[in-house]
Amino acid sequence: MDIKNVYGGLDPYATKRLQENQRAQQDQAVTRQPSATDQQTGDKVALSSEARLLGATLAAANTAPDTRAEKVRTLKEQVQSGTYKPDIKKAAANLIRDDVNLIR
Repeated sequence: MDIKNVYGGLDPYATKRLQENQRAQQDQAVTRQPSATDQQTGDKVALSSEARLLGATLAAANTAPDTRAEKVRTLKEQVQSGTYKPDIKKAAANLIRDDVNLIR
């Protein structure tokens, strides 16, 4: 008994459909060639004005000099040397102002 192709005889319709599908795929691959518009067009992205503003703000923040670091360094030196004298009334007023802004 010769059993080279055990599955081939079980479902001849499935084999035929498979062959037809493969032939159709080969025909499509041969006949379809990329057009000029396929090669020239790409993905497009549209940004809202808010997104553009956010991007510009982020870019400006990344390129801005780090002036706060200098201020922190100066204050740290004053605290370490004992010459830093904070304005308690101004600090309290700022805390109250911040709390009022949170309530609004």
